[in-house]
Amino acid sequence: MSRPWSLRGRLVRRVVLGASLSWLVGVGLAALVIAHEMSELMDETLKGWAQLTIDLHRRTDNVDAMARSAGMIRIIEDGRELSGVPWPPLTEDGGHDVPGWRVYRQSALWGDLAVEVGQSDEWRRDELLESVAWLIALMLPVLLAALVAVRRAVASALQPATRFAQALRGRSAQDLSPLTEDHLPLELAPIPQALNVYLDDIRARVEAERQFATNAAHELRTPVAAASGQAQLIAAGLSDEAAAERLSGALNRMGHLIDRLLHLSRAEAGVAGHGPSDLVRVARMVAADLDTPVLFDDGESETISIPVDPDALALILRNLLRNAADHGHGTPRMILSPGPVLTVSNTVLPGASFHHVMFDKSAGSKGAGLGLAIVTRVAQAQGISVDYAIVDGTASVAVRFPPGPKELCGEMGDGV
Repeated sequence: MSRPWSLRGRLVRRVVLGASLSWLVGVGLAALVIAHEMSELMDETLKGWAQLTIDLHRRTDNVDAMARSAGMIRIIEDGRELSGVPWPPLTEDGGHDVPGWRVYRQSALWGDLAVEVGQSDEWRRDELLESVAWLIALMLPVLLAALVAVRRAVASALQPATRFAQALRGRSAQDLSPLTEDHLPLELAPIPQALNVYLDDIRARVEAERQFATNAAHELRTPVAAASGQAQLIAAGLSDEAAAERLSGALNRMGHLIDRLLHLSRAEAGVAGHGPSDLVRVARMVAADLDTPVLFDDGESETISIPVDPDALALILRNLLRNAADHGHGTPRMILSPGPVLTVSNTVLPGASFHHVMFDKSAGSKGAGLGLAIVTRVAQAQGISVDYAIVDGTASVAVRFPPGPKELCGEMGDGV
């Protein structure tokens, strides 16, 4: 089980870490710049110090005392060293790095006079570290203030998500109304959109269950009442010989209605899966299971794979063939043509029509009025289009399936 984590904490930690690393990189770059600039400034100081020593040497008679008071200065006149220093004598003018020292040598424009002025590396390093320390001390409060500001900014930015979560927590289980996206940032807008799709699906399923319960109660009331009346007559000994037959017929009609209602329930709940299935094989199995003859013209196709759930395909064909057998006056036919398209047809009496509304059926029909409703719902769930037509006394239903892989199609010599 994964440990719970906080989006606010993760954002704060990452932003703080990024800001801190950026601050450290900035301080490091600033230290390099300061070191470079201070080195140039100190070199200019040494150069000025050497020139000043030369100028003062012209105006004083006590050269040894001046050199001793100046400290790290070597004065060389006429090849004679007037003051001692810790580094070895240099021969060329300009800045030099010697072990432990930075030295600048300057020769006078007149006479045989040279001056060497030095600063220890330790002193220069201490000055640099002191400057960087003051830089860090001055910038550290700015970093701390930035971290506090980042924490508050993240908390403020997440307030819409927090309010949205609280609103969800406060909704009742019966409230399936769509969620609003007000005051949510663009990054969080897909969440309520996805939840609304989920709520729409739940709402449709709940409504389907309610509708199924209502339809079942309405349609079962009549056959149950009839069966109960016949049973009471038989129990009282007041029935004739046909009472048992009428009771059996009522129970059969009730069983048929229950079977159709279960099919409708499956259709409204959505048949699982999207295949693939073999159209030719399923059509043959459905035709063989029907209690009435069916003429099947398979177009010499051996197998046709379609992206449709096999149970859904069987449910559609079974209802279409049953509808054709119950309301037609000939032998139902199934014709398979390229597309693939499977057409179910049968001859009908003049004035016949298709009834697509649930429980709507023609006068004298012994069916439940659910067959075409089941076909419509299952076909929609599987991406199948269904076309109905009555031409010249023949009612036909063309079922158009989405095409499957061509390599799965073959041919055979005869049909069923």
